[in-house]
Amino acid sequence: MAQAGFAGSHAAAIKQIEIRLAKTIGVVKAYLQLKAVTATKQMARAQAMLLTRAKVSAGSPASNHANTAANKRNTEKNSPKAVKKSQ
Repeated sequence: MAQAGFAGSHAAAIKQIEIRLAKTIGVVKAYLQLKAVTATKQMARAQAMLLTRAKVSAGSPASNHANTAANKRNTEKNSPKAVKKSQ
């Protein structure tokens, strides 16, 4: 009778070990995938930054936003003539 109880608990322990092993493998796979995606994104970002710096150093605005800001700074502002109201 004692051996049947031991066999059952032994089987449960083995099952828990298998579950833990499967979870560990899943975590490692997820980590490796995340690491690969992160590296790819960082490389793309670095390339985009290099292109942006090249544009700025070449004298052209880096973006539409920068272009708009530059146009606003360089635009002469003409105030409308004051209207004199008679009382």
